[in-house]
Amino acid sequence: MFYYFTPAIEHDFMFNQMIPVFQNILSEIITDLLSAQDIVDTNNYPITDTNGIVIENFNFMNFYKYLAYEGLHNSQSYMNNINNNPIELRKHIKYNDYAKDSSQDCQ
Repeated sequence: MFYYFTPAIEHDFMFNQMIPVFQNILSEIITDLLSAQDIVDTNNYPITDTNGIVIENFNFMNFYKYLAYEGLHNSQSYMNNINNNPIELRKHIKYNDYAKDSSQDCQ
């Protein structure tokens, strides 16, 4: 039996079911993604709101989660849970900014 899933359904499935899998995979390859110094520096990287108030200290499991949300922006689940939640949206932005600003280029 063949089931046809639209991209929207697939992205919602990924958001709702696959994020823990992505987190585990990213945790296993983190040293390939970030330099040892970047990993150490995370202890000095707070996640702040737009006013500079600390939302949380850097958390690697959250880092992996928010990295995994990339590409899911148009899913209904993302819009409901991240886009419509200012704190969650800010965390997504800040964790991804950290990934982009790290010193090691991903290849």
